[in-house]
Amino acid sequence: MHESKPSRPEPGRPYTGETIPIQRSQPGAIPPRTPVARPPAPETPAHQQPGAVAPHTLISPPAPPVPYRSGQPRAPYRPRRRIWPWVRKALLIALVALLMGMGLFYWQVRAVAQAIVVAETRPNPPVASPLLGGMNVLLIGVDERPDYPGEGVRSDTLILAHIDAIGRHISLLSIPRDTQVEIPGVGITKINIAYGQGYARAAAAQSPGLTPQQGGMALTAQVVEDFLRLPERGLRVQYTAQINFDGFEGVIDALGGITIDVPRLIIDDEYPTPDFGIMRIEFQPGVQRMDGATALMYARTRHADSDFGRSERQQQVLHAIVAELRAKNMVQRMALMPALRRVVEGQDGNVAPMLTTLPIARPDVLLGFMLLSTSLDPDQINQVHISPENVAVTEIGTNLIWDADGVRQQVDQWLTRPSERTEQATLQVFNGTEVNGLAGQVSIELEQAQFRILVPENAPPGDYPRTIVYDVNHKPRTSQRVARLLRAEIRRGPPPDGIASLADIVIVLGRDRSGQ
Repeated sequence: MHESKPSRPEPGRPYTGETIPIQRSQPGAIPPRTPVARPPAPETPAHQQPGAVAPHTLISPPAPPVPYRSGQPRAPYRPRRRIWPWVRKALLIALVALLMGMGLFYWQVRAVAQAIVVAETRPNPPVASPLLGGMNVLLIGVDERPDYPGEGVRSDTLILAHIDAIGRHISLLSIPRDTQVEIPGVGITKINIAYGQGYARAAAAQSPGLTPQQGGMALTAQVVEDFLRLPERGLRVQYTAQINFDGFEGVIDALGGITIDVPRLIIDDEYPTPDFGIMRIEFQPGVQRMDGATALMYARTRHADSDFGRSERQQQVLHAIVAELRAKNMVQRMALMPALRRVVEGQDGNVAPMLTTLPIARPDVLLGFMLLSTSLDPDQINQVHISPENVAVTEIGTNLIWDADGVRQQVDQWLTRPSERTEQATLQVFNGTEVNGLAGQVSIELEQAQFRILVPENAPPGDYPRTIVYDVNHKPRTSQRVARLLRAEIRRGPPPDGIASLADIVIVLGRDRSGQ
């Protein structure tokens, strides 16, 4: 019997016939998809076959990203890291730390200032700023021994410093303590008597707010102004600062010591002790580290040479103190303040070992010293001395009467910023090698470089491994250029024993120059 198959409805009419079952191979199975023809895979090029070496080819730029289309899976969401908020937070923390550090530093400076800054007692006291044309500060080393009040006090050191922070310049002028001057109310006497006279007058006056130290500093500043004839130039000693032996030692110890290059052997069999006795001290030549007590003996000894040699050593110590501060970073300088405060405040109610009329906590003064501490090259400090080497002098007993014109020339040099042209330095070359004619050859080279050369000589027999430039009369600009040309080391002070020269700068050639 022939079965009839259900027919499909005509288009546009509903189906009313029997239900047509769907044939499945297994229950729940999904009917297979019709396979889709894929294009044949491209052949692998010969240079990409295993073991083949790829030729040099140009690398094509990466294909542009395919835009997202509906139906394609999305990449997982990754939030973008925002760096700027973290940067701002770090900068804010650094700024807060900097402001706190500066505030702490200023608070420490204020504490030191409260301990050592005193009022100026001179009538119409001058005012100056290191940021506005510079200022002149008289440094007074005081010989004051509290255990022996009957001995009185006197100035042991007088150095006038010109400080210009904007010009990054410091100039020092040493005045010998035996210099003869006229002191108001006393007459003709030595300049170091001025401090003691002002000290005694203030002590006798017993005026409220006036200490003997203020009186001593005021009278000394007045006498120094008159001796150097500063008012004739429209200049004044604006500020003074005094320090005694204990304060000097304490400051250097607070710094951790200083480095001194001792130019020659120093033996003093009559160095004065605190109880007015004597002792023997000795300094070997060469670079050495000194604590406060040793540096004080080095600065005060004079029997091995003279007061003029002592004034050079005192400036050398000041130079070393500046260099020590310059070598420390800001954090290390801030760490010094508590120790310096303990030094200058004094002990057991005694007068502070350091006093000054310079308002060190005033913002312009503090900023000026901060600029100098970060930018001043200690080797560029101008060092001027009133001595028989550059000023004619007459001696009456132990008093020194200086030629007025010579003193004026030294003041001119003190006020002039050093340069190679103003230094007018003379050079002399000594041959410390076995190469004949080497000193003459080097002298010709230096003369061609526009230096002023004296006749070359041979150095006395000895071992000279390196070429050294000796800056005898402090000509820093000239000696630095000589050292650069010769690739030599600079030493401040006279050459070794046995080398006699009238030159400002002495060059001793060593084996490094001869190639031996």
